[in-house]
Formats: sequence, C-alpha cells, structure tokens
Amino acid sequence: MHDMIWRFIIDPPLCPAMNMAIDEAIAYLFIKDKMPPTLRLYQWESPALTLGSFQKVDATLRHFLETNPVTPIRRITGGQALLHDKDLTYSIIASTHDPLFSGGIKKTFYSIAQGLLVGLAQLGVSAEIHTPMSNAASLRGQRALRGQRALRGRSPFCATSLSWYEIAIDEKKLVGSAQKRWPDHFLQHGSLPLVSTPFEDDLYKGRSLNLYDLINRLVSPSEMEGAMKLGFETAWTIKLTRGSLTSEEIKLANHLVTEKYNNTDWTQRTGYTRA
Repeated sequence: MHDMIWRFIIDPPLCPAMNMAIDEAIAYLFIKDKMPPTLRLYQWESPALTLGSFQKVDATLRHFLETNPVTPIRRITGGQALLHDKDLTYSIIASTHDPLFSGGIKKTFYSIAQGLLVGLAQLGVSAEIHTPMSNAASLRGQRALRGQRALRGRSPFCATSLSWYEIAIDEKKLVGSAQKRWPDHFLQHGSLPLVSTPFEDDLYKGRSLNLYDLINRLVSPSEMEGAMKLGFETAWTIKLTRGSLTSEEIKLANHLVTEKYNNTDWTQRTGYTRA
C-alpha cells in the first residue's frame, strides 16, 4: 500500500495568469520548502488559450486569437495550445522519486491517467488510456500521419491529437495533459472539458469530447471534486487531505503574475505579438 498523505487544493475560478502562476509557485516551492505532494483542481474565470512553453504561434493560432475574445497565456509545460473555458483543470506536483512516478515521463503520464480514469468512472464515463500501437503498426501509422500532415498541416491545438497515455474514447481525446520535469520533481496539468462551447465547436470540429455530451447531464462542482478525489485515492492508495496555499506560495504566485504571466515578454517569447 502506498499510504501517503497528499494535499488537495480546490480553487474557485481564477484569471488565466493566476492559474498558471499558482501551479508554478507550488512546483517551485515543492522542493525548496519540502511541501507535500499536491493535487489541485481549478477552473477559469474567463476563456484562455494556454500555449506550450516553446510553442510557436502559427497562422492558425494567430487567426484564432485575433478573432476571438480569448486570453493567450504561455505555460511552463510543453505541448500544443489548449483552450480553457468551461473545463475542469487539474495539476499535480510530486517527486520523481515517488514509486508512483519513478519510471520516467511515460510512467508518470500513465500513473496519472489511472487516477483520472477511476475518477471519471465515478461519473459514469467509460474511457480508456490511449496506448501506442505495436511497433509495425506504429511505423505504418506514423508514415500515414506524416503524409496527412504534409497535405493539411499539423494542428497547433492539443485537443485534436492523442499523445501517450491520455484519456480517450474511440480515439477522441477527453483529457489532454502536459508536463514539466526537474531532476527531483515534476508538474503535470491537464483539462477535462465539461460542456461544449462555441469556441470548441468551431475550433475542433467534432474531434474532441466533453463530459456533458457523454453523460447527458451537468455535474456539480462538489460531485466532480468528490469523483476526482476518490479516483486518485483509489488508484494510488493515498489519502487526499483538503488544504490551501501557504503564504509563501501566495506571495510567489502574485510575483509571477506581475513579472511573468502578465508580462508580454513571456507570452511573446517565440515571436507572437497580438494585434
């Protein structure tokens, strides 16, 4: 039995800059102040498009941002752009030496996917963890995918493609995730769309899923939080204890909002300038 106590933080909807700043503040102070491993659940007070740490803004992204009231915000994690509007976002900060995650980045993705899968099952969602094809099939699939991308270009949006150990149903993504690793700890966060939005309908054109369409009902915040709590406690045999940010984490998050996430130098680090 793993039998470890984790901190469980539930935040109200916050502005995009603060959401990203809190995740980074927890990750920074996790090692420095020997904080407990943390699962955080949060939502967004306004629509945002989080860009991967080193993602370049192509013509497709630029057009979307210039024609929609969506705030661009750059993450410290990698991957493609992810739209946040009516969704539940999770973040996990823990040690890379924890047996749950000590098998490298893919083991970490898989372990977190197990918790998400059990949590979703509490809500009546039967999903699966996306796994790679066999070597031969994978090579054929990669060749075909390269040919398709050559014809239409690779989408800059996370929700339109599946990566290792993400949550999917019938090869459509339900929960997309991104990760940043340091030698001794990691941050992974990801998003579960709760309902469809006009942005997503136009953007993904039926290539992504949302919770409402799957179970045909709205889920209350308390039910969602309870399901995710039970999912991770069951999958990992841990104990999640409701907690809050420390004063040091709040101080650092406020600093990061001002100096980084609301600073255009950070958002524009790959050459993107909003008109």
